[in-house]
Amino acid sequence: MNKLVYRYRSIFRRYLLNILSSGAKPHAGIHILNGHFLSVNNSASPEIFQKLLKNLNENGVKFINFEEAVNRIIKSEFPKNECLVAFTWDDGFEECFSKIKPVLDTWNLKAAFFINPNFIDGDSNYRENFKKNIVLTDKNPMTWQMIKQMSVEGHTIGAHTLDHLSLKTEDKDFLKHQIEGSKKIIEEQLNVEIKHFAFPFGQLKHISNVGVEIACKTFPYVYSQDNYRNYFSFGGRVINRRHFECDWPLNHVLYFLKSKSL
Repeated sequence: MNKLVYRYRSIFRRYLLNILSSGAKPHAGIHILNGHFLSVNNSASPEIFQKLLKNLNENGVKFINFEEAVNRIIKSEFPKNECLVAFTWDDGFEECFSKIKPVLDTWNLKAAFFINPNFIDGDSNYRENFKKNIVLTDKNPMTWQMIKQMSVEGHTIGAHTLDHLSLKTEDKDFLKHQIEGSKKIIEEQLNVEIKHFAFPFGQLKHISNVGVEIACKTFPYVYSQDNYRNYFSFGGRVINRRHFECDWPLNHVLYFLKSKSL
């Protein structure tokens, strides 16, 4: 998708949600919200995320650590009268460390960050192509040192493939290279076992059944960014998250905190 199409789709989406989300309220359940950055505006202040968390909390949302959320979902320990929310971020942009983590720290919250090792290690040409043609943003990646610090402080680091490419293929060599290769590099860098994997682009159509099989054999936990009204996809093998960004209006986020099913 080119940037112009993305921009106009985002404008239409925002207009529609302004209508649909009027009077939205959170529903009981465990919700994993997945973002990518603080804001497309590089000069945005972390205060926008702090304000969102404060407003969500005032509207009855309770925040829990990512690993607790996953454990409770796996065990079907769902609250009947509480809306519990955990957070993840994909792609590993630098502002996850410099702007998002400090806000999480004020709430004593631990999140998950899914990264692409080749984005971190790539030369300038690789990074420019990655930003311009893959993730459609000008944001730079975290360094390994930043990621190590987040891991040491209790945040979960997950894999997001080596190169953020679609896994909608049955080419096993390609899939193993992207999935198993990302796990290997991250574990070598952090010296910890990497148990969590989120496939790029997030929609269920962006990964093949073969890809799901390989991912589930490689990682205990695999995530989409789709089908958020259900806890699982692909026969209970993939945990579903819901897309959000830190600068979304409160009602837009509340609108997606709907009741969920197994």
